[in-house]
Amino acid sequence: MNIRVGFLLIPITMALGQESNSTLVNPFNSEADIARGEQTFQSQCASCHGRDGRGGNAGPDLSTGTFKRTSSDEGLFQIINKGVPGTVMPAFPLNPGPAWQVVAYIRSLSIGRRNQGGAGNAAKGEKVFAAQKCAACHDASAPDLDGIGTRRTVAEIRESIMNPQADVPSQWWRFKAKTRDGRSLAGLRLNEDTYSIQYRDGGGNLRSVLRSQLASFEMDRTSPMPSTKDKLSATEIDDLLAYLVARGVR
Repeated sequence: MNIRVGFLLIPITMALGQESNSTLVNPFNSEADIARGEQTFQSQCASCHGRDGRGGNAGPDLSTGTFKRTSSDEGLFQIINKGVPGTVMPAFPLNPGPAWQVVAYIRSLSIGRRNQGGAGNAAKGEKVFAAQKCAACHDASAPDLDGIGTRRTVAEIRESIMNPQADVPSQWWRFKAKTRDGRSLAGLRLNEDTYSIQYRDGGGNLRSVLRSQLASFEMDRTSPMPSTKDKLSATEIDDLLAYLVARGVR
């Protein structure tokens, strides 16, 4: 009876274009519902949001558990059914059951990641983080680690610690050049085209230079982060992972 009442309320809140005063709770939260929601997601949503929900060319990352336009299951339900006007997010007028199942699947993406802390000790991991002077780079010129536990799996974070060169995203490529008038340029590559290169210099300023002004340039696609493979014990790495994952839980 409660489920049916909830379904009767949904069209009303949809018509109003806002969440109801008494936020609805997803009635489809079983493992079977999540599995069916994944099937619908893969067929309807993955082309924009990626097969793992971590974003694509058109859709944002849905795996963090934090969303720009809503914080509730009902809000996600509405976005699925009504879309977001003025954006590339279209409406998917699914039946209530399948729509709620997609919501359950989206929620499972972040819940699963937050539960992967492993056997490490976060307090000890914080000491390892400090001893390795990780903050010297990650507070300024390296990726922000706050929330990393909701953006990356434990396996991915471990790989980044053990083998930083395995996957270096293009936003962390480093640009170095000499201009025809003898100046040295350096910074993080932001973008480039046939005629120019845009980068962020050491002071955080956005810069752009024409290729025709350069005598030489190179793009360093490696990571400046040293590997901890031969520096930390397996226990210390587990502790560091636990600390990094804990930084992602807010």
